[in-house]
Amino acid sequence: MRHPEDELTAYLDGALAPAERTFVEAHLAGCARCRAARDRLAATLALLRRLPPAAPSPRFEQRFFARLAADRPAPASRPGVRAWLKWRFAGPALVTAALAATLIVTTSHRRAHERALAEHLDLLESYEAVASVDAVDTAEDAQVVAHLHELEQRP
Repeated sequence: MRHPEDELTAYLDGALAPAERTFVEAHLAGCARCRAARDRLAATLALLRRLPPAAPSPRFEQRFFARLAADRPAPASRPGVRAWLKWRFAGPALVTAALAATLIVTTSHRRAHERALAEHLDLLESYEAVASVDAVDTAEDAQVVAHLHELEQRP
């Protein structure tokens, strides 16, 4: 069961949408804990309404704006047109360079993988012999597989 404790203030202020208000009222009808929370909150709000309105001291506004002016940072100098143009083109150039580097690294990695496959193409062609050995981890394993392949082809 979801307790609508977070919605009680809005409920007491009449700020809930009709569907939410119906849900809260239905829940309050059956939940003593939430009714007690609503009553405590209503009593607190009633006390707050009896307090006199808070008014700032007579010179508050003057002191506030004086402090604001004192705390205001000095205006920063704006970069010139040259600096703006330089950085305007530097961003796309950096992005292009990063993409080119990624492409080069990816292509070289793929080519190295293709080269390794080409070097062991004879092993890939005799996959059944390789699979029967279970794993080819070293150069010696590859030689054993190659010898098995040779033996397979002898009459």
